[in-house]
Amino acid sequence: MSTTLRSLAAFSLGALLAVPTAARAVNMTLEATKSDGGAVRVCVGLDSAGQKVAGTQNDLVWDGSCAALKPNSCTAVADSKKPLHGNTPPNLPNTYRALVFALDNVDPIRDGALYCCDFEMTANPECCAVKFDRLGVSDPVGTALPVSGQPPQLCLNTGAAAPAAAAPPSSNNAAPAPTSGTPWLWIGLIGAAVLVAVLLAARKRS
Repeated sequence: MSTTLRSLAAFSLGALLAVPTAARAVNMTLEATKSDGGAVRVCVGLDSAGQKVAGTQNDLVWDGSCAALKPNSCTAVADSKKPLHGNTPPNLPNTYRALVFALDNVDPIRDGALYCCDFEMTANPECCAVKFDRLGVSDPVGTALPVSGQPPQLCLNTGAAAPAAAAPPSSNNAAPAPTSGTPWLWIGLIGAAVLVAVLLAARKRS
């Protein structure tokens, strides 16, 4: 093969490889809508960018000086067909940790809203911010996929993108963000879901 043909082949291969790489980015979405009574509903969703996503994890972090999460208000969106597992970690104030996955199946999640939470506004600054932290997504075999949040943060009182200066204050007690080599809880849970799905399939065949 000539040098020119080798160069063209390498260029073509590089172009083909570059397309899937760009397509692999998964986005977690964040939307806030204010009701007539002044309450705010925050919905977290998925934009899979064509990837198969079986489970998600994220922290919602908000400015506790101007908003409070209504107790037991976070619920899964029914047509996402994946249950919500969430809590407010005692060592992380103004934080709701959410995992969306099913132990009885590893079917890909459809794009759209996954769960919603209701907030009460306790003050009315120019921007009361909410943002993502500890984002993670997994494919049906438990492999972590690259993920980002769109938008990075919102103003609860307007639903518009928040300026960087309005980020919710971080807690001194917050655990450090996991590194790429640290196994996350949700990866183990997705792995357990894979095992359960395999066992159920084997039982049906027998």
